[in-house]
Amino acid sequence: MAEFSPGENFQRVGVLAFVPGLLLRFGVNPVEVLAAAGLSAHALDNPDACIPYAAAGRLLEVAAEKTHCPHFGLEVGKKLDTTSLGLVGQLMRNAPTVGAAILDFASHQHRNAHGGVVYVLLDNHQAFFGYAIYQPNVPGNDLICDLAASAACNLIYELVGTGHKHAMELLLARSQPLNLMFYQQAFGVKLRFNAEQTALVFRRAFLDLPVIGADANLRKVLQQRVAEIWHAGQLDMVTRLRRELRVALISNQVSGDEIAAHMGMSRRTFHRRLEECGVTFQDILHETRCEFAKQLLINTRLSIGEIATIVGYAEPSTLTRRFICWMGVSPSEWRANIATSGLNPAT
Repeated sequence: MAEFSPGENFQRVGVLAFVPGLLLRFGVNPVEVLAAAGLSAHALDNPDACIPYAAAGRLLEVAAEKTHCPHFGLEVGKKLDTTSLGLVGQLMRNAPTVGAAILDFASHQHRNAHGGVVYVLLDNHQAFFGYAIYQPNVPGNDLICDLAASAACNLIYELVGTGHKHAMELLLARSQPLNLMFYQQAFGVKLRFNAEQTALVFRRAFLDLPVIGADANLRKVLQQRVAEIWHAGQLDMVTRLRRELRVALISNQVSGDEIAAHMGMSRRTFHRRLEECGVTFQDILHETRCEFAKQLLINTRLSIGEIATIVGYAEPSTLTRRFICWMGVSPSEWRANIATSGLNPAT
């Protein structure tokens, strides 16, 4: 069992256990990559072990650099299936419908990982099965989201087959890569880059499709077992709020009352719990907006005005003022500085 440091987010190894083998396929020494990511040589041996979430991002970043494979996240994502998700994956595999399966994932993903959040959002006609990073300053952000996008497609194909690809679209919160071939091969669905979220999109009716080979009796056993696992440790109050807000910014439902209700608290209890942590709702909201804006500035070619709207500001000038307070420079200056430094994964 991992030892969890206060305030640090952890990730179950899971599919990352395949990384050493992939590195060897590229002729790269896994031990050197693991060391560069701050991990021991055996850190990925046990799929149920945990590593820091930031180290997982750094691992993908170093691996992509050493292999000269900018789509390394896709290569890892191809390996993800319900088996690599452990008990949560088994629960999904025995869900009655696609909708129940992806809600299983969204409801229990925090048992395997903190730092990023799986979500399901619905509008009148469509469902969005997505992933977003809420931990600030995670390296390899674009590679993590590539992995998550590839994983989402793999999971859906495993649950109901590949016969519905024509009815799905994949949104990617990253700029279009120079070589589209790897993305087209990995996903096999319509792609839209420079999106505000990374999510697989399909008609709501798709949620009612039955999962192939599900076992209702086994599911009852698994529901109890999943409720008892905490690979990544239990969520603290601030981490719970960051998770909620990151998804709420996508759905544009960020009022304190709505968030408190969603977290199962009265508004008074909600604010008291935050006060005990030494933060306010507005503190975490501003931080989450800043991190969301930074991700879009780095990974996409969306304009400052578009990003301002996405993160919840009516005017670009508001984002600019807030961003200067957070980072000391304007959004455009920050984006330019990142690009000049050569650290921009969107180029």
